[in-house]
Amino acid sequence: MNRRVRSALAWGAVSLLLVGVLAQGATLFGLGIEASFWAVAAVALTAGIVVTSVTYVTEPRLERKGRA
Repeated sequence: MNRRVRSALAWGAVSLLLVGVLAQGATLFGLGIEASFWAVAAVALTAGIVVTSVTYVTEPRLERKGRA
């Protein structure tokens, strides 16, 4: 697995975990989130897939421009 794929998967995993942690924190502090486990899991999985895809596509472009 090359560096580009590992980086994209890492950012996707971070995104997936972040959505889960934010949902858990919102529930813990009583911020009015009434979502089931499966709804949160679906949103987290979708966010992880989107972030992985966007990272995979845009990272080489940013590296070429010297911004990464």
